Amino acid sequence: MKFNHSVWNSSVIAIAVGLAAWTLRPMFTNTDFLTWLPALLLVSAVIGALGVLGGLPRLVTTAMQTLGMAALLLWLGFRWAPAPQDPEGSWYEPLILLGGMGTAVVRDNSAPLPSNMGLNWLLLCILALVLLATELLVNALEQPAWSLAPLGVVYGVGAVTLASELDWTAFIAIAAGYGLILLSSTHLAGTGTKRPAFQVSRTAAVVITIGVAALLAPLLSPFVPLGDKQPWLQAGQNAPIRLSDPSILLSENLQRPSEQVVLRYSTDSEEPVYLRTVAMNLLTTEGAGLDSMDLSSRGLEDDYTAPGEEVETQVQIQMPSQYLPVPFAVDSFDADGSWAHDPDTMTIVATGDAAAEQTANLEYEATSTVPNPEREDIASATAGTAPSGEDTLTVPDGLDDAVATLTDSVTAQAATDGERALAIQSFLRSEEFTYSLEAPDEVGIDVISNFLLNDRAGYCIHFAAGMITMARLEGIPARMAIGFTPGERVGDEWVVTTHNMHSWPELYFEGLGWVPFEPTKSVAGPPEYTDPDAPISSPSPSATPSDSAAPSAPPSSAPPEPPEEPTVDPASNDTDDTNRGGWLLLLGLGVLAALPVSLRSLVRLWRLRAGQEPAAAAENAWREVQALFIDTGQKWSTASPVLAAQEVGGNPQKPENVQLATLAGTVERARYARGGADTSELGHQVHAFRKDFLAAQPGDARLRAQFLPKSLLSPRMRRG
Repeated sequence: MKFNHSVWNSSVIAIAVGLAAWTLRPMFTNTDFLTWLPALLLVSAVIGALGVLGGLPRLVTTAMQTLGMAALLLWLGFRWAPAPQDPEGSWYEPLILLGGMGTAVVRDNSAPLPSNMGLNWLLLCILALVLLATELLVNALEQPAWSLAPLGVVYGVGAVTLASELDWTAFIAIAAGYGLILLSSTHLAGTGTKRPAFQVSRTAAVVITIGVAALLAPLLSPFVPLGDKQPWLQAGQNAPIRLSDPSILLSENLQRPSEQVVLRYSTDSEEPVYLRTVAMNLLTTEGAGLDSMDLSSRGLEDDYTAPGEEVETQVQIQMPSQYLPVPFAVDSFDADGSWAHDPDTMTIVATGDAAAEQTANLEYEATSTVPNPEREDIASATAGTAPSGEDTLTVPDGLDDAVATLTDSVTAQAATDGERALAIQSFLRSEEFTYSLEAPDEVGIDVISNFLLNDRAGYCIHFAAGMITMARLEGIPARMAIGFTPGERVGDEWVVTTHNMHSWPELYFEGLGWVPFEPTKSVAGPPEYTDPDAPISSPSPSATPSDSAAPSAPPSSAPPEPPEEPTVDPASNDTDDTNRGGWLLLLGLGVLAALPVSLRSLVRLWRLRAGQEPAAAAENAWREVQALFIDTGQKWSTASPVLAAQEVGGNPQKPENVQLATLAGTVERARYARGGADTSELGHQVHAFRKDFLAAQPGDARLRAQFLPKSLLSPRMRRG
């Protein structure tokens, strides 16, 4: 099989890289970066074709492609970059600002990533590097089979980070691009035509190879140290909170003297519904918190399969929020904007450019499967294994030992996990507890201990945290839900206000899934399926407006401040400098890896340059042949050229050995013949010999010769 330097090679490479870039779509909320990608691909394809038609050296053509793509990227960069803070600063400062905008998006968000001009520009730069690497492998180094490496890197990013998002079309796209490269750039040795049977078998091998990689990538993804992309987990003063803490304004909104309408909804259910915004798996010494989310834009209807009643809801929401209030567990929804969901908690998160305000004045519909087990189902239930694992069973260190003793006494008469859960709920709703907004705002471990053992006064977040803690002590997975209680019925719809913000526990049982409970004293009655005989208390006249109920999370009557867009201060020493340093490090590694190949090519071009005196041309040509033997690890002879060719050539019938003998004869005549020799074709002869000689070498020898050429370090080759 021989390399075919076709005028179409660069065009096919551009198509293959374009198909690889297409597989990145699930990683982003929009595909703006694809808008300018065709221009980048066109620059490379046109210059590559012109280089072949004009007979330019391949490295010269590649260099021209690099300059063309760099010019386009610089033009786009300065066009999209924000104005520099210092007008007298460096000329490249706008590009640093632009790159900082892009890296900030990657740093502060989980996939699918919201895009900005900085991220789009960085993606184009990365794809330009992929395009250049593929060009070097296929056209400059004549190794089209290795083009799978850069194409596979693009596919691997999505396969590792969003394995569930890549469907069969991504696999087909990469396989098609790689197959086109092989078909365009190679043909069978000794033939002038391509054999269809061979090409079909080769394409099939390509498909199988990529298929194996596609299957392995998701399996390997848990072992890849990608880092945490949920910055709200460890958000300090200098770390932006990209998703708002759903409990941070709960106390403030419950205590507001006047209520504000948050949303209106209608439902086909006979009963009003709780609208949930988020669920928090974590319960630490500092309180309840968000766990990392593995956001997905597909598969919502298949991610939660527990039984329940199908409920359709139509919502008109006024407040701005990053979370979409829907009845748990949502199966589908129809809402404008960009959204993703967490398969574990079934939380719907806004991912668009205006994520913080995406729900403002939004109308949407949702279909949910709302849990509705019978009381007997709860009473006989066994604690299940929650999908989120140990996070929903962990009891924070530092909890007063008396809490475990109290829990044992409360559940002493219960025979099953379900009965224990009902007993805990009844205990918290008993006369021993009082609803009060005077309790601390947080639910740290000391606050929970004090609430259960001493004060026994608090509002919804304390009752929910208390039940979660006691349930976990009994081995029942539990988490905190944030949202809204049903609100007040007005005509055919329900009106929900800021005073309906609420939190409640969800417990996980085998065969039932996550079951909501209502332990909060004097707020709302427990769900009928958990306590049908308990009276539903009306709000106490002395209670604050929040007594009417309920969940929730994000906003208050005053719209929350949207997260600030990331900015980059070139003079600062914050995380942006780290990101910039990472890009520079990658660039430096790339340049270092390409240095031996580049230097070796430049030396060869210099030795075989036109216009030399015959004797010098012959000497340099023979030195290039000697260097080629050193690069491949072959033995070399110091005899005269003709004798040396006989000693190292081996089988005289092989094409490369015939060419070597011809070369040796020309060099020897140029050295010793009285009339000299015609050396005008020596350069072409050396190139032809090099091509056939490398083709006859084992694959590892070819790779060493091209990427780690020993002749650059050989003392014998430092001259010439």
